[in-house]
Amino acid sequence: MSIGARFLEIRKAKGLKQTDVAEAIGISHGALVNYEKGREPPASAIIAFSQVYGVSANWLLTGEGRPDAESLGSIYARSIATAWTFLSRGGDDVEQDALIKLGGALFQYLLEHGEISPAMSEKIFALSA
Repeated sequence: MSIGARFLEIRKAKGLKQTDVAEAIGISHGALVNYEKGREPPASAIIAFSQVYGVSANWLLTGEGRPDAESLGSIYARSIATAWTFLSRGGDDVEQDALIKLGGALFQYLLEHGEISPAMSEKIFALSA
């Protein structure tokens, strides 16, 4: 799938017209039509689309990962919170090294997959213990 096809996918998912998207990201309607048909957009259009519609620039470029652009800080905070909850569930003091190790493993998994199932959480917890 091309970058333009991913533009089209997001535009349709949001119920937007080509003219509205083109105006919002500062390009001509014709340019957007060409991108959606497979022409390679410039970096400035990719960045603008990413920022205006909250879409991951990496996903636009490669199709890998998640389309939504959750900040790295929030993913890391979620990872640490999940690790803290797991490590402190027995009521014992949590060692900083264990928190960092488990938080790092969760962070990597969330970056690659976006969400984490309870079963996968248990596997990661077991591997990092």
